[in-house]
Amino acid sequence: MIEISEALQTLHDSLQDALKTAGFSLYYPQDASRNALPVVTERDTQYISYSADGSTLRVECAGNAIGLYYAEAAPDAAQKGDFTRLSVSLFEPENADARDVRYIAEEFSETIEGKFAGGKKPQVKKMPNAVSKTAVRNGAFYDLPSFGNRFTAIYPELRAAFKANIDTYGEFLAEDFFMHHGTPLVLDIIREGDSAKMKKLFNLLNEMYDNGVNDVQSLIVVTILGSMQNDETLIARCVDYMSDELCVNVIRVNKYLSSSAGKSARMRLENPPRYKPKKEKKPNFLSNLMGGGTGTGM
Repeated sequence: MIEISEALQTLHDSLQDALKTAGFSLYYPQDASRNALPVVTERDTQYISYSADGSTLRVECAGNAIGLYYAEAAPDAAQKGDFTRLSVSLFEPENADARDVRYIAEEFSETIEGKFAGGKKPQVKKMPNAVSKTAVRNGAFYDLPSFGNRFTAIYPELRAAFKANIDTYGEFLAEDFFMHHGTPLVLDIIREGDSAKMKKLFNLLNEMYDNGVNDVQSLIVVTILGSMQNDETLIARCVDYMSDELCVNVIRVNKYLSSSAGKSARMRLENPPRYKPKKEKKPNFLSNLMGGGTGTGM
């Protein structure tokens, strides 16, 4: 039998040569003691991190396995869904000893040396660049990938689904992600009606709507909040949290979608067409409702 903390310490000691060659150094989270190995515990997972040039290596013990993971993000910014698995080994502490850990260390060392030989990095799908708040203050607007990035930073339980969406389509397909993941979460929050959760949600939606391109505005009003299906109870819970313009358009679109005139639009939302590569987009029906044009709601 071996303790997980002991196994992580042995791995850390054994990986030093490979880590040094690859340019990675041990990462200490804020307020972590420098006198001990900085093991982070999150529920049933324990891990240590290494950083190099804005990227992260993580040695993680969870369940009955120890894995080596890589993310093209700094340790303090990397989300769970950002990591790609490089290697994983079965590890049962109650049945393992130091020899088992050294064997895993040899495997991880070979992986690091192979993946990072000559300064190269593993080939992984890059997350889309997000428009920052600073850029918005300087006149830029949030796009769909930026919205997805911010949404899953606030709701990290959906980060893996966000990354899987990008891996599947080669880009962020926002309608698919929110229809299957984001919108159900939003509706659960609205149904619950907890004031703190509602404020957190609509602080994000208001910011994205007020400073987003038309596609972001349409996604928020139609795909996400239009899914309330003109339920007066649900809409009433949202009114006090929405910005004035967002509120007007959410009410307008919900009424439209629930009417006979909105039947075809409702069917498209419930049964979206099969994904195809991007083509030049035509104005959507939300733009027509809002008076057309290419404004951003500013």
